[in-house]
Amino acid sequence: MDLTKLLINAGRILNVNNQYFVANPNSQSVNLITHDGQELKCFVPAALYIGQVSSKNGFIGSTKEEQASVYQWLEYCLLKSQSQSHEILKELNIYLQDKVYFVGNKFTIVDLIMYLSLYEIFSRLSFQDKEVYFNVSRWFRQVQNEACAEEMYPKICFAKTKIYT
Repeated sequence: MDLTKLLINAGRILNVNNQYFVANPNSQSVNLITHDGQELKCFVPAALYIGQVSSKNGFIGSTKEEQASVYQWLEYCLLKSQSQSHEILKELNIYLQDKVYFVGNKFTIVDLIMYLSLYEIFSRLSFQDKEVYFNVSRWFRQVQNEACAEEMYPKICFAKTKIYT
């Protein structure tokens, strides 16, 4: 997964001005210039900045606890970016068993970043595989509808009724 592309797409979806991204084809690192000219070269601070400048209230967490959780999940995204997809889906399926979103009770930058990073994986899953990861699939459908990113990421179909037992 290309982290810079992931952040650029998150910025586009959130209508954050993309002139702040600096393309460096020789580097895997993130390069983002803030409004005041500061350069961010790491994934997590760049993602937090995008969430902060978006027009969504509380998009990086409303409380200190939620903000810490946002940071934790962005680190998870970074650390697991090269892991096996089924391993990640299994972990997330367990975590989302009793949750609607990753942080608190509302859509945050974590949900958007996770959605974008899992999009390619979900586009290749069969209906049967989507049923195996029921909780992640439920979350993915919810975020897919909330993200309003159909122009860049066409909606992925899910079975309305359970096909396999």
